[in-house]
Amino acid sequence: MLKPHLLRFRVISLAVVASGALAFGLLSSGCAKQTRSTAEDEAEAQRLYERADVYVRRINEGAYSYEYINFHYDQAMKNIDRILTAYPNTTAGRKLEHGDLKLGDFTIDYFRNTVLPQLGDMKEATESVVNCAIYLHNLPEASRPETKVALGQILETLCRLVRADEAMIFPTLEEDRLFARETIVRVIASDVQQGSLSLVQGADPAEQPALAAAYGEGLAASGGKLEDLEQFAQSYPTPGKQVEAGILRGMVERESNIYRDGFDKVKKKREEEARQEALKSGKANDKPAEESVRYDVAGYFQQQFGGNPPPVAANALANYKALQGNLDEARTLIAKGDEAALIDVLDNYFEYLSLTGKLTGRESLQRDSGLSPEGVAHCQMKLVELLAQNARIAEADALQARGTAEFPKFHDQFVRSRMRGVFYSREELFRLDAKTIPALDIKDPAICAQVLLDWFLSPNRLQKGSSWGADQILFKYFSMQKEGRAISRTKIKVK
Repeated sequence: MLKPHLLRFRVISLAVVASGALAFGLLSSGCAKQTRSTAEDEAEAQRLYERADVYVRRINEGAYSYEYINFHYDQAMKNIDRILTAYPNTTAGRKLEHGDLKLGDFTIDYFRNTVLPQLGDMKEATESVVNCAIYLHNLPEASRPETKVALGQILETLCRLVRADEAMIFPTLEEDRLFARETIVRVIASDVQQGSLSLVQGADPAEQPALAAAYGEGLAASGGKLEDLEQFAQSYPTPGKQVEAGILRGMVERESNIYRDGFDKVKKKREEEARQEALKSGKANDKPAEESVRYDVAGYFQQQFGGNPPPVAANALANYKALQGNLDEARTLIAKGDEAALIDVLDNYFEYLSLTGKLTGRESLQRDSGLSPEGVAHCQMKLVELLAQNARIAEADALQARGTAEFPKFHDQFVRSRMRGVFYSREELFRLDAKTIPALDIKDPAICAQVLLDWFLSPNRLQKGSSWGADQILFKYFSMQKEGRAISRTKIKVK
């Protein structure tokens, strides 16, 4: 009779042998099931190819979102890779290997190396307004001057979204680098975010005055204390008082916005609605509101610059005077022959007329002031914007039509001015939907990016539904499959 421990050993050994036999049997059975005939391999490879081809032929831009297209095109590529890996000796596999098969109208190599990366970019571009603007302003057909304007808005938007770290590493041309840094510093300082001063202090000494001026401008625009502003300016002295001029610009911006707010019916209505809602909910603050910081713009100008101000300071004060209706005084402050300064003064005076209900849309100052045709066009754009701000849409549209006919090279800018006026209306709220921006007759994608960010940065931003038209916007300015358009974003022309 076997001893108990030997009996246990024999039972365990038999169990191991049995389980091994069972495993071998299952493995053999599995191998047998995985063995396919040549006909079955041919059929499976053909099925994978046909499904991939159907994805690409039937799921096209315009009808589907780029996220949806990207998903299914990725699946199509996986089907092709499956054929090349598992069924290389089938008819479909050999044709793919020799480049005899396509996916839709695309060769396999082009689909893999161009279409899919572009789709990935476009999917990412539809994920946010700022992503879409970045994509548009980078398209090759975007004009250089408008690309720089859009760049400034993109950087401002990133900073407003508290994404200044992304703004700091945003790729820019070398010629735009200082402009980009100034924009970032100014916006961060005006939002009272941490870190903007360190950007000034850590900059190259040659760039510190410009960045310090941007910092002072932002700080003043946000309501910094006068003594703090003066102390900061003393840390960065320059012969032309560059930092003091930046602070003056910020003071003008703040005081001008306060002046404008007095005429803003939309803002007043929303503030009253918020106050009433707070009262109803019992959350009203009984403490008196802290008094807003105000500046004596003319006094600071006289104190810092006296009778020999640099043009940048004189122009800033001139704009402020014009906004308050003092056109003659404003014109005496700007240098003779400085057309850009004169345009700014006229624009601010037109805004004074708009705020006080005196704007007719038939103003002729821009033509009577000796401006060049381009200068006249810029003033006409401002008039379009101001009429739209006052909800005088019919007059704005009529002036826009006349402007685009007289100055066709500024067609897109006229369209933007009209929409900007609508977005910043002082009379009524505007609700954007998925068709608003794609429907605009704008050819330059950089200007489309500007309009998109005009809306996003406007304080009265409202939206109908969950879509702002991302896929439609991208399809308009870059399509891989639209009829008559080359399959390359480096060659397309918007029609």
